[in-house]
Amino acid sequence: MSDSLVFGILGGLGLFLLLCGIMVHRKRWLRLLLMNGLFPGQPALATTWLGLSFCLLSLGGLAGMERMPDPVPGLLGLVLIPAMLAGVVGMFWYPLFLRPGWMRRDAELQAKGEDLFAKRFLQGQDQARRQPPADSGLR
Repeated sequence: MSDSLVFGILGGLGLFLLLCGIMVHRKRWLRLLLMNGLFPGQPALATTWLGLSFCLLSLGGLAGMERMPDPVPGLLGLVLIPAMLAGVVGMFWYPLFLRPGWMRRDAELQAKGEDLFAKRFLQGQDQARRQPPADSGLR
C-alpha cells in the first residue's frame, strides 16, 4: 500500500470527522449526540478536533516532510498535537466554555428542571396526581 493512499484515506476520514463536528456545533446533525452515551465526555464535539488533527497529519504526510521548508513541520506540529490532545481528552471530559451556546442553554434548563423532558413528563405527572380518578361505573 502506498503512502499517498494511506494519507489520502486518513485525510478523507479527517474531513468527514471535521464536518461531523462542525455540524453538531451548528446544531444540524443532532443524531450524532447519541455517541455521547459511549464515553463520559462529548465525543460528538470532540470529533471536530480529531478531524482537524487527522487532516493536518495527512497534509504533512502527503506534502512530504523532506520537501517542506523548515518552519512548516514545526507549525503543523504546533496545531496538530494540541488538536489531537483536545480530541482525545474531549472524549472523556469536554470543558463547558468550548461547548456551543445552545448546549450550554440546554444544560441550564435541565439544571432548573425546565427542559422539554421535565415539561412533558414530570409536569404532566403532577397534573395527573392532582386530578381525581375517573368514575369507573362500578357501584
